[in-house]
Amino acid sequence: MAQKHLAKRGIAALVIAVALTMGTAAGTAFAYYTDTTNAKGMVSFSYDPNPPTTEVEEYPDPVTGQKTVAVKNTGDVDAMVRVKVFYPEFPDDWGVSVKIVPTEKGAAWTQDVVGKDATGNLVPNSDGWLYWPHAVAPGETTPAFTVEVTLEDETFNQPFDIAVVQQCASAKNFVEGEPFLGTFADGDKSLMELMPAKDGE
Repeated sequence: MAQKHLAKRGIAALVIAVALTMGTAAGTAFAYYTDTTNAKGMVSFSYDPNPPTTEVEEYPDPVTGQKTVAVKNTGDVDAMVRVKVFYPEFPDDWGVSVKIVPTEKGAAWTQDVVGKDATGNLVPNSDGWLYWPHAVAPGETTPAFTVEVTLEDETFNQPFDIAVVQQCASAKNFVEGEPFLGTFADGDKSLMELMPAKDGE
C-alpha cells in the first residue's frame, strides 16, 4: 500500500509541476519554451546499492521551434528508459500540430508496451510514455526523436510549453529479444509485439 501511495503522490507532484511550467510560458509566434522537466528521485521497490541514473538531453532549434530529445545513461549500470512529452491540447481551429518524429536511428522508440493489473491482465500503455526497447549502457545515449510543432496560421502568437520527463529502470532482468523491458514506477512493462499469443488467437 505504501508503494501505491508514493506513486500517487509522485504523479500528483508531476502534474502540478507541469501545470506550473505551462502557466509561466512567454514567447513569440512559432516558438515555445524548451526547458526540460527532470523528475528527480525514485520509487524504491527493493534495495539497490547501485541504481541506474539517466538524464534528458535536449537540443532546441529557436528558428524552427523544434526540439530534439535523447536520454543519456549517467550511471554505472545498464538502464532501460522511457520518456513522456507534455504539451497543451489545442482546439482544432487553432491549427497547431505537435507530433513526435523519430530519427532514422531512433525508429525503435515505441508506445506498443503493456503492463499487468493485479489479476495479471494486460494493461495497454495509455499514458503516452515512449519506451526505448534496448538497454542503454553507461555513458551511452539513446537515439533521438524530434518534437515537431507546425502551425497552419503563421499569425498564431499564443505561447506554450513543451515539457519532457524521463524515467529509468534497471536492465538487470532485460534480455534482448524477450518481451520484458523492466520495472518502472508503475510496475513491470513488456513489449506487446513480443508477448506470447493467447490460446485461440
